[in-house]
Amino acid sequence: MDPITIRWNRTILPTAPGDDTIVCCLTDDGQPVALLLDDEHREALGLQLIDPDGE
Repeated sequence: MDPITIRWNRTILPTAPGDDTIVCCLTDDGQPVALLLDDEHREALGLQLIDPDGE
């Protein structure tokens, strides 16, 4: 099974502190998809976006 490609639609829904962050995305055919990130995953993703080489 091939992975589904999703693209960020530049929307992040605000949540209460300690709740999952909801990142709104779309599939290639325009279907909505939500990426849920807890505190640990949000921080890890943010660090990868800022410094992908980990330096």
